[in-house]
Amino acid sequence: MEILWSVIILAVLGLIFGFGLAVAAKVFHVDIDTRIEDIAKMLPNANCGACGFPGCAGFAEAIVEGKAESLSQCKPGAKSGKPEEIRKYLDEHPNPDGSINPIKK
Repeated sequence: MEILWSVIILAVLGLIFGFGLAVAAKVFHVDIDTRIEDIAKMLPNANCGACGFPGCAGFAEAIVEGKAESLSQCKPGAKSGKPEEIRKYLDEHPNPDGSINPIKK
């Protein structure tokens, strides 16, 4: 009988904690801007830091948030025509408020 009580208590605790985790996942959900991932895929992924940001993912985030001064800050990407490709993508995928990202080439 003692083993049965142990199993029941453990199952109830598992259900309570599982429900708590499900609620926490809904409450603390963070929407991620997919444009960051798309722009990071367009960059050369050299992660050289020549743009002044910590790697290509950091530069992609700065582009989407409007913190980057110019798309040509990426030296390896500028040589391969990436700024034009990224500018076109940003024009086609505006900010959530409908504005166009003002970063220049």
